[in-house]
Amino acid sequence: MRRGQARLLMLLALFAAPLLAAWLAYAYVPPVRTGNYGELLTPTGLVLPPLAGPAGQVMPWAALRGKWLMLVVAPEGCQGACTQTLYLARQARLAQGREQARIERVLIGGRAGMVWPDQQGAYVVVLAALPPALARGGLFLVDPQGNLMLRFPDDPDAGGVIRDLRHLLSASGAG
Repeated sequence: MRRGQARLLMLLALFAAPLLAAWLAYAYVPPVRTGNYGELLTPTGLVLPPLAGPAGQVMPWAALRGKWLMLVVAPEGCQGACTQTLYLARQARLAQGREQARIERVLIGGRAGMVWPDQQGAYVVVLAALPPALARGGLFLVDPQGNLMLRFPDDPDAGGVIRDLRHLLSASGAG
């Protein structure tokens, strides 16, 4: 092989190597999981009875339209874990700084007249039976249009919840 041909082959190899490496990486290296901490849900609108505001006044859900809602769903007998989740929801809202006005906390469950330790500033809904989408309980996020959007794992990590909220609030002009 002549010297010119060898140089030409080296030059072709030099420019083909990145393409070959990219193709191999795409074909054989699985992507790293990125994205949200909470589980994305198929958007469904919630139909719930009227709620009690922080001052105890009864109000329609339409009053919260346009806000992000952190739903803390407390099935019957979920006192300790649900109290911790309600506290985490409050801390995640406070961690948003000046954006916290775009988020409201709603406690769903319990009995009429029941007071939770971290209930101050939260709206309360008392239900005899939870809707199927909320039956497992836990922490949910509802978008400003009223659609159930994210479900956080049981015993959620505060950092993951705060990060998801921060991403959603910065990416969304709604709420």
